[in-house]
Amino acid sequence: VIRRRIVARLIARLRGLPPPPAATETVAIEAPVTHVIAPMESNLHTSVFKKFMSHRESAAILLAIFLWCVGFYLRPDFWGNLDNSFNLLLAFTEIGIIAVGMAYVIGNGDIDLSVGAVLALSGSTAAFLMKEMDMAPLFAAAIAFSVGVSAGVVTGLLVTRAKLPAFVASLGMFYIARGIAAWIVAGRQLNGFPAEFNLLGRKFIEILKHWGIAPEEGLLHDVASAVSTQTLILLVLALVFGLILWRGAFGYMVKATGGNLRAAGFAGIDTNAVRFRSLVLTASCAALAGIIYVAFYRSYNPSAGQLRELDVIASVIIGGGSLFGGYASVLGALAGAAVITLVRAVLSLQVITGTGESFVMPQHWVNVSIGSILIVAVLVDIWVRQYGIFGQLARLLRRADEQAKETAQ
Repeated sequence: VIRRRIVARLIARLRGLPPPPAATETVAIEAPVTHVIAPMESNLHTSVFKKFMSHRESAAILLAIFLWCVGFYLRPDFWGNLDNSFNLLLAFTEIGIIAVGMAYVIGNGDIDLSVGAVLALSGSTAAFLMKEMDMAPLFAAAIAFSVGVSAGVVTGLLVTRAKLPAFVASLGMFYIARGIAAWIVAGRQLNGFPAEFNLLGRKFIEILKHWGIAPEEGLLHDVASAVSTQTLILLVLALVFGLILWRGAFGYMVKATGGNLRAAGFAGIDTNAVRFRSLVLTASCAALAGIIYVAFYRSYNPSAGQLRELDVIASVIIGGGSLFGGYASVLGALAGAAVITLVRAVLSLQVITGTGESFVMPQHWVNVSIGSILIVAVLVDIWVRQYGIFGQLARLLRRADEQAKETAQ
């Protein structure tokens, strides 16, 4: 992998660039000079830390780690359990799947308020087809996914062809999709779906047992018993679309479109096509989340997906995405989703005091905390973009350091 530079060649292909030359055998086996290893190591660590802190996602990642540590400190018996750790992953999977697509939309400088309703629409379609029409799970899921994607196509056409603002177009689709979803199921809660469909929302070990390839007792068996199928689906989506948004040619087009729509058009980018594809991608992720929702809960509730659009938008913004367009990342969106999930988990813990008493934080403080974090994230984005406050602070510190050295001399 290192000698043939597989990763670099993959990134070059995604960016539409010629592949880098493969490293020669001499370079691959050449030994470093002993007396320069220590300085290089020190510089490497310093540069890696500075590079990490320079990314906008770093704040959300550090905040998620901090919240996890707080939860572990308050309830180590609960937080340290493998099953409970993967259950926390399960709690943010629904938000995370939709946030993968929303990162593209917000990177474009648009907004999509219809994702929660599209989740409900695809979920109601799958539930109705399997329960009332006795359709095979695979065909029902395929049709439900197509219906959700169609909602994204309509929203994309309204934005790019009818020239409606994305806020207005997606808000209209929000009401339309929510109404159609309620009409399909006639406001009822549906359940009793085929067992093979419900496997999509179960632990991964159950799918392996269904296929007859479950591992024997051991570490692999424990991990497969703890991790859920939807978590693996999220992992695949995040890796593919995260790499595209980070280093892919389409990812650069997304950020260029959001950074300056007119300049991107002058540069030869079909901005309408970029915005259209991003809106369709978000609807596709919401449709997939709706199908998984039905399989996980083994039922469909007409209230499915309510307020999910707010959670998803907040996740991308907390993760460093710019509400003004021009920057977003899948890693940051997932970190923001983790922050929201961990805030809810920590504030929902039953904390046991040293005297043996227990208490639970009032749940209305969950929304207060998420709202406060969101406001701070947007304020930091404005300060960074418009005032360059971190750059000014760094210059002031550098100037003070130079003055201190002159005084000492």
